[in-house]
Amino acid sequence: MPQPTYEQALGAAIAACNAGQADAAMAICVDILQQRPADPAAHQLRALLYLQSGQPVQAQTHIQHSLQARPGYPPALLLAGKIARARNDLAGAAQFFTQAAERAPTSAEPAYLHGLTLLEQGHKALAAQVLQALVQAHPQHAAAWFQLGVVQQDLGALPAAVAAFQAALQHQPSHAEAAVNLGIALQELNQLPDAMQAYRQAYRLRPDTFGRIAQALTSSPHGALWLDLAELRALLA
Repeated sequence: MPQPTYEQALGAAIAACNAGQADAAMAICVDILQQRPADPAAHQLRALLYLQSGQPVQAQTHIQHSLQARPGYPPALLLAGKIARARNDLAGAAQFFTQAAERAPTSAEPAYLHGLTLLEQGHKALAAQVLQALVQAHPQHAAAWFQLGVVQQDLGALPAAVAAFQAALQHQPSHAEAAVNLGIALQELNQLPDAMQAYRQAYRLRPDTFGRIAQALTSSPHGALWLDLAELRALLA
């Protein structure tokens, strides 16, 4: 039986990975690298498989080999950022995501992960800039709108936070966390009736948001005190 070509072997490895057959995909990659020790695609796939199995150190070794052969390849840079993030190397992750975004400007994922990483580093103003640019380029990206709202909320820019949470809900009406945060932002703007409407939406989407809603209402000077939580549940239902 003839040996598969390189293209056939790599295709089989990718298909096995996509089918959740990690061991089979890894075995094929090992075979490929025995024949082509520097092959960037096989190293990248091994890096992905190691990351998915919770082994970021091994993943880093293979993504480094892949990037040595293809230094500016956007998918490899994106994966390198994810691996660095899994290793808690947030500064390194931010650099990889920046490079990936520069080389793939129409892709939303590198910019989104860059914004999240900046936020995790505590660089809130920079995160807001990255996420704002992202939603301008991809206005239907509900997760980016939500994270932008969180950042604006943290920065005290409450009207901007309200607009971001409303946009998140517009593009993903089932986003219960966006509804809760919208309620909190409106409440802090002393717009309690509108806040209650947002809380009602959140509670109907996900009843387990009740604890956050009750805490927000009772701990803020712009909220209200309910001695009977059952009454509050009835009001939100």
